[in-house]
Amino acid sequence: MKQQLICSVVLVLLAAANPANALYIGASDGSLYELDVSTNSKTLIGNTGTMLDIALNPITNTLYGVRSDSLYMIDTATASTTLVGGSLSMNGLTFDSAGTLYGSGGSNLYTIDITTGSSSLVGFTGFTSSGDIAFDDAGNLFLSATGGSGSDQLVSLDAGTGAGTALGSFGFSAVYGLNFSDSTLYGFTLAGQTLSIDTSSGAATYLASNGIGAFGADGAGGVVDVPEPASIAMLGLGLVALGFSRRRKN
Repeated sequence: MKQQLICSVVLVLLAAANPANALYIGASDGSLYELDVSTNSKTLIGNTGTMLDIALNPITNTLYGVRSDSLYMIDTATASTTLVGGSLSMNGLTFDSAGTLYGSGGSNLYTIDITTGSSSLVGFTGFTSSGDIAFDDAGNLFLSATGGSGSDQLVSLDAGTGAGTALGSFGFSAVYGLNFSDSTLYGFTLAGQTLSIDTSSGAATYLASNGIGAFGADGAGGVVDVPEPASIAMLGLGLVALGFSRRRKN
């Protein structure tokens, strides 16, 4: 019984620390939005200047973006930016669960030092990056790549070598934002569409019009988030309370 209570406390606190469906979208005009996919409601935060993509660090909850070939930190409360540095010809960004930042540009995959903005080549993907990359909750890396007949396509990437494998066409063009959340890979287009994407075939299903001309997207999702200090403190208090309760019963 005690173990069940402790597990319940842990699950509640982790759920509170990681709200589902909320993500950030950087628009083509530089506007930064927070979007709730479940309700299709959006909140304008401010303007960052046009970012080619954005990525949220799961370790620090810091948002980063690439603009004019440089890496920036973005304040998610005001959309103000701080230059990190670098010379990055990239249009796709994402973090893995360990806090390593990956970037896609041209037909290459890179890792990026978030303290300097310098990049290191991982390898050749064999596909041209259309606008974003994203990990799922199993650590699989996906790329939105340009395809034939005016439609972008989903590509699976080897995060160790960069090698890409085509999975299939989205059936939509300009899929410039990807984010994995609640067991679903979402796509966001320049036309302001929200899509759900089948990660085995690449086929995309239209969900809603969000009205945001996406240039990039990211949020809590595929990578495993680390609980914030406040959540850890709450967990500790909960366990202490359970301990006192058990003593009284004895």
